[in-house]
Amino acid sequence: MKMLAEAPGLYLGFISLHLVLGHLGSSLLYRLRFGRSPLAYRSGAADTSHTRTTRLISGVSLLWAVSVAAAALWPAWSSFPWGRSLFSVPPVIGWVLGGMGLVGMLSAQYGMGEAFRIGVDAGEHTPTLHERGLHRYSRNPIYVFSLLYLVGASLWAPSLLTLASLASLGALFHALVLQEERYLATRLGADYTRYLQRVPRYL
Repeated sequence: MKMLAEAPGLYLGFISLHLVLGHLGSSLLYRLRFGRSPLAYRSGAADTSHTRTTRLISGVSLLWAVSVAAAALWPAWSSFPWGRSLFSVPPVIGWVLGGMGLVGMLSAQYGMGEAFRIGVDAGEHTPTLHERGLHRYSRNPIYVFSLLYLVGASLWAPSLLTLASLASLGALFHALVLQEERYLATRLGADYTRYLQRVPRYL
């Protein structure tokens, strides 16, 4: 946590890449590749339960980011019970896990090609079953690598609030996955059932 406070721009800049590249950057790249937006949750027919969970994730993500930013920029933060670092690990571990998570997440997003969506479109659009690339080994590599990224970044400031937010995000990711599985099972039928039997949900 000391190094985080000594070089906040470096650490917080890396943390911001999850949003800049993983959401904004991937959306822009998708539009350039396919001529439309992948933001399915903006559709008027978007699944409401999925949208609610996505909003919860946004809120908890903001809380997580605030806790890490406070550790980097506010020296008094560590004096509070919820801001005190619970343990210490070499910063390089966070960099390695965070880097692996970011690269894996972006690779999984790009590898999905035209099938990539942010959110669920419950309208007339029929989703495409993507079984190539990282999806041959995990049904949800984007969530797996996103969580790995967050774990790595959390190790730089492992306070009670940061770790509680991280655990909440993991639970919300799982809830989102279950909702998406129900949606895909309804839309894709037997093909998706065979995919479920062949490929693990996470690892």
